[in-house]
Amino acid sequence: MFVISGVDDKLWNQTDFVKYLVANQHKTIELGITSEAIDLENLGVYRLLDLFEFEQVIIKTWNPLEKHDLYQIRFAGPTFWFNRIANIDSNLHEWTQEKLFMCFYHRPTAGRLALAGHLLEKYSKQSVIHFSFDTTQDSLEQFEFDKLLSYDTGSVTPAANLLHSLPILQCSRDRHTSFDGYDYADPLTELYKKILIDIVGETHVLGSTFFPTEKTTRPMLLKKPFMVFASRDYMAYLRQMGFKTFQEFWNEDYDGFETRDRLLRMYQVIAEVASRPLNELIDMYHRMQPILDHNYDLLMRQRYKTTITKIV
Repeated sequence: MFVISGVDDKLWNQTDFVKYLVANQHKTIELGITSEAIDLENLGVYRLLDLFEFEQVIIKTWNPLEKHDLYQIRFAGPTFWFNRIANIDSNLHEWTQEKLFMCFYHRPTAGRLALAGHLLEKYSKQSVIHFSFDTTQDSLEQFEFDKLLSYDTGSVTPAANLLHSLPILQCSRDRHTSFDGYDYADPLTELYKKILIDIVGETHVLGSTFFPTEKTTRPMLLKKPFMVFASRDYMAYLRQMGFKTFQEFWNEDYDGFETRDRLLRMYQVIAEVASRPLNELIDMYHRMQPILDHNYDLLMRQRYKTTITKIV
């Protein structure tokens, strides 16, 4: 099996992929994908496959929205992150009212750079920012400043200022990934007691895809509301699974958009929530407890739906 390696809009091993296609014409080929749920149409995979002839093409993906009339798509199954349940001390399910927002990021994608830079510039006293990418250890080539320019030029300067502060560590820079194993028994969980809203930057943000990760399950397990920079209709698909989102408490229209439009609409929501007096925020937090309890229970009991219908 050949494994396609890329991000939402960049195929990292395109040269090797083309060599593989040339060498295996008129045969049955099987393809895997990493990262797990990239929209293959958006990535240009089908355009390359169409240049050759094969007996059969089998593609394994974690993207439940992936479909193709000619090539055989095999869904690998519901996201495995929802099966990774942690025992959470109920004492962590509180808000100390110290901070309002939190971003907890590592890979410097355009959306994460924009959101963290925005919070640092405009809402630093109201925010907990953890950005573990280390410019002295990690490759600067991973910074998606080119994408950020296409999203919003006004976000470039705050993101550049953020760069000079990295890494911003509120707890350990590891122990929070699929490679290192996710550990809730560390200072991260104490950070969640301080904040009200998790500003999530998901892995996939472009095209027709839906792949929630630990970035989404973390606030659910710690009973905190969240806003998500992700692919279009991400929150709607969470609702299809049976989870509840926060339309009652702030505008979630941003969910119908991706990249630039999603980012700018999220800025508006963040600004509106940040302008509310503390007593309103406390009241909102109490009123949303049934939603937070519902999401936590649905996840812990593994009773969520695993089949979703593509929104067109």
